[in-house]
Amino acid sequence: MKKTTIRPAVCSIMALALGGSLLAGCGGNSGAEEPTAGSPSPAGAAASPQTSVKASDKPLSLSVHLMFDGNVFNESWAVFKRAAELTNVSLKATLPKTVTDRKEAFNMMMASGEISDIVMSTKANMDKFGQEGAFVPLNDLIDKHAPNIKAFLAKRPDVRSVGTAADGKMYFLPFAPDGEAASGWFIRQDWLDKLGLSSPKTVDDYYKVLKEFKEKDPNGNGQPDEIPFFSRSASGVYELLSLWAADQGYALKDNKIVYGPLEPEYKEGIASVAKWYKEGLIDKEIFTRGTKARDILLGNNTGGSNHDWFASNASFNDTLKDKITGFKFLPIAPPANSKGKIVEPTARAVVKSDGWGISASNKHPVETIKFFDFWYTEEGRRMANFGVEGLTYTMVDGKPKFTDEILQGGQVTQNLYKYGAQIQFSFHQDFEYERQYLNSIADKGISEYINNKYIRQQIPILAYTTEEEKKLGNMEASINTYTSEMGQKWILGAQPLEATYDAYVSKLKTLGIEEVLKIKNEAYQRYLKQ
Repeated sequence: MKKTTIRPAVCSIMALALGGSLLAGCGGNSGAEEPTAGSPSPAGAAASPQTSVKASDKPLSLSVHLMFDGNVFNESWAVFKRAAELTNVSLKATLPKTVTDRKEAFNMMMASGEISDIVMSTKANMDKFGQEGAFVPLNDLIDKHAPNIKAFLAKRPDVRSVGTAADGKMYFLPFAPDGEAASGWFIRQDWLDKLGLSSPKTVDDYYKVLKEFKEKDPNGNGQPDEIPFFSRSASGVYELLSLWAADQGYALKDNKIVYGPLEPEYKEGIASVAKWYKEGLIDKEIFTRGTKARDILLGNNTGGSNHDWFASNASFNDTLKDKITGFKFLPIAPPANSKGKIVEPTARAVVKSDGWGISASNKHPVETIKFFDFWYTEEGRRMANFGVEGLTYTMVDGKPKFTDEILQGGQVTQNLYKYGAQIQFSFHQDFEYERQYLNSIADKGISEYINNKYIRQQIPILAYTTEEEKKLGNMEASINTYTSEMGQKWILGAQPLEATYDAYVSKLKTLGIEEVLKIKNEAYQRYLKQ
């Protein structure tokens, strides 16, 4: 690595964040030659579709700062070793395998000035330090030397928009997931059958079903121990708000970003959730039970319904079929809300805020962007998704099929990590990798939600200026904390909603919610224009 000259503002910020002991890395290097951002190496004009995946004529080693989901880049990963054989570019790790804090590791690198050739981080980090001169704008490099990325971005302007900073330049390539449906509504179909009930179609139907679950002993043990609605997340209770067309956070409404707790539907929604909680239809320990709530309540045959991820929810039909006679935990369409609309509020991110970019000290920007481009070829995408043929998958009828080793234990993604596949640096994910380990129940539920267009439009990842980031950071933490505290108090009955709601709205405005919405909507308009 070469020490990169970063503008003084970066050093000042990092000094405040990390303390004076790290300032030495930001000191007097102003005489060093700084690479021209975005200047390609001498390699000709615009690129044509690749006939070779070689990114470098000679073997080239580039340093990489990469950590994802607790996994630090490992030079022995089979996927990247095979990629090196094909592209002539190998990567050298700069993070020790003992690193556990991704945010701290990035901050330490930036404060030291010793920036790796390739850096994987978040959009906020890459945009911020890119505009300070630490990372190379990728626009010209992609246009001239990365035909596969260029073609992909032409088809997916949303990915380009997320990769673009507030100054109009791309400092990183984001990861592009595949698949749309994330979570869905599930219910104990065997309990419905036992009580002679139909699957709920409306919010009123759902309320009546939960009441029956509470009062009619569907698990048949003679005890009033059924918990009609549960969640493994303390925030899961707020997903019920969608039944009243309300939200606990930000949402798109009439092509504008709004804050759910300020919208007229919120008051009715939170009041209704509080009523359900008081009547025992919601787990009394929903704020404290923890992440094992689903395992516990389904495992002991007391949980009736939830809203959670399709794949993991559906898997309980396999793990509990021999333990609970007749166990059926099946997805249902979202109950129509109080306005008569069938809406699923959650969705998978179509673009992630994670990705990688090229440091300003990288002496081989053209070769690096060509290496990035490899992952958008057919072979590169297959490797990033499925691993190495003969090792993690075999080709069957022209499609990759995972080996038994990868499929074992139901930990497919974790098993792939060991080979360097599904590490979300920057490539286009293929949902077929996940479909291989979905059971038929999850697959059917996902298809139903997608085909029936239940999933509403999501707020994209937005780019903010440095000043906007600073303002949001100062205001949003307080707003989110206050909203969460008050929501919990109302649901638990610790505060009367009617008597405190107007003061709550006033307090949100005092905390700056109107300024936050102004900033977000200005950023959203920039996104739409890109």
